[in-house]
Amino acid sequence: MVTRLQSSGRAALTEDKQVTSFSDLMPKPDIKPELLLKLSSRLQTTLELEQLLDIFFSEMKHAVLVDSMCYSNSNQNLLNSFGKEGIHTCTYRLTTHKDYMGELTFSRSTRFREHELANIEGLISTLVYPLRNAVRYTEALAAAFRDPLTGAGNRVALDKTLEREIELAKRHSQPLSVLMLDIDHFKNVNDTYGHAMGDEVLKQVVKSISACIRQTDMCFRYGGEEFLIMLASADSADAYRIAERIRCSIEAAIFSHEKGSLSITSSIGSATLYTSDTMSSICERADSALYKAKNSGRNQVISDREEALLATN
Repeated sequence: MVTRLQSSGRAALTEDKQVTSFSDLMPKPDIKPELLLKLSSRLQTTLELEQLLDIFFSEMKHAVLVDSMCYSNSNQNLLNSFGKEGIHTCTYRLTTHKDYMGELTFSRSTRFREHELANIEGLISTLVYPLRNAVRYTEALAAAFRDPLTGAGNRVALDKTLEREIELAKRHSQPLSVLMLDIDHFKNVNDTYGHAMGDEVLKQVVKSISACIRQTDMCFRYGGEEFLIMLASADSADAYRIAERIRCSIEAAIFSHEKGSLSITSSIGSATLYTSDTMSSICERADSALYKAKNSGRNQVISDREEALLATN
C-alpha cells in the first residue's frame, strides 16, 4: 500500500490516496510500459537496501523529474538520501498488510503536477515488495551482529567494526579510544537475586552506556558481564571523562527486588590508539587497565596513559 501523506507546491491539491495493488495504478501515457518492466526487473537483482533505492531513484528519473529522494524508516533507524533537496516535496508512507516499510520523500525546485504524482505512485508500487525484502534482509543482518539480550553489538560486530575504525583513525590521523568495562561482583547478583535480575542488570548497564556515549561511538558485549566501548575521535582525556560519566550513571541506577533494592558498580579500563596498535594490542591495554581498576578497589576508571588522569584535575 502506498499512502500519500503530503505534497507541497502542487498545481492541484487533492485528498490523500491509498494504492492497494499495481492494478490500481494503470500506467499513464508518459510512463512507458517497458520502463515499468525494466524497473521491476532491476529491483529484483539485489537485497542491499542502499543499492535497491539507488536503482529505483536512477530509473524513476526517466519518467518523472525529481532532484532528490529520501527514504526513512523510524522503526529500523534507517535513513538513505539521494540527490540534492529541492523546495517542493511529496511524501508517501509504504506498507504491506502486516509491515510498515517506511516513508519516501521526493523533492525538486518546481511544483509537482497531479499527473506526475500519479506517475510517482505507479512507480512506487513496483518498489514496495522488493523494499520489504531488503528491509527484512537488513534486519536479519543487524540481528546477526547484535547481542539478543542487551541489544549491544556482539563479538562478530566488534571484530568487523573495531578493525575498520582503527584503520580509518590511522589513515586520517584521528584519535580513537577503547573502554573495557566489567560489572563489579556480578556473580553475587546472580547468586543472590537470580539470573532474571542479572539479565535486567545487564540490560540496564547497556542503557546507561548508550545514554553516555555519542552516536559515533559503539558498545559491544565482550563476554559475560564485560563490555567494550569504542570511542571514535576521542583522545585519552576524552575517553577518561566519558568513562567516568558511564561509571557514575551505572552507580546511580537502583534495581528493585523482593529481597530488597540493589545497586551496582563497574570498573573501567581505558586505552587510546597508538600508530603501532592493532586491534589486539589496544584491547589488551584496555583489559590491563581494567585489571588494575579491579585490583585497586573497583568502581573506578584507570587509563593506560597518565596524562588522561592529569588532564581531568
